Amino acid sequence: MVASARFSRALVNPTIASMRSHGLHTSRMVRASHAPMSAEQTAEYPQQGFSSRMWGFILFAGVAGFVGMRVSSANKAKQGSSDAKPYLTELIESLQTSADQVREENKKHLDFSIQRAESQMLMQDAQKPSAHRFKFPAAFDQYPQRGVPVGSMVDTSNLEVNKERV
Repeated sequence: MVASARFSRALVNPTIASMRSHGLHTSRMVRASHAPMSAEQTAEYPQQGFSSRMWGFILFAGVAGFVGMRVSSANKAKQGSSDAKPYLTELIESLQTSADQVREENKKHLDFSIQRAESQMLMQDAQKPSAHRFKFPAAFDQYPQRGVPVGSMVDTSNLEVNKERV
């Protein structure tokens, strides 16, 4: 009943109904997807997946490389000499860092780590002095006690100065 009254009012006053549904928007409301603007948006790209030709070429190149390495005579070790290595092994060894250089870098790193650990332990074990230290401990005996006004100085008559720390 209430819905039919609203519908009838919307038919009588279409401008009021449109104002209610759109609010105060002055621009046109678009409720669909936007139209393509550039060639990249309208272009159709081929389906991509593992069944594409690129993967076939990669597989073929891998198999051909493996077979070529096994078959080639330059890759085979010589029968008489024991120090001859296959080509791929020599290539990998030439690209690797030498063992002496790796040991030297490891030693430097170990020395640095030990130095850093020692400095960290020094900082962790640091403590404030157990007693307050005076700058001039000889000043205790310098001034006579009877010439000091009452309340202006702390009584140091029973204070003993540690001779080892002076």
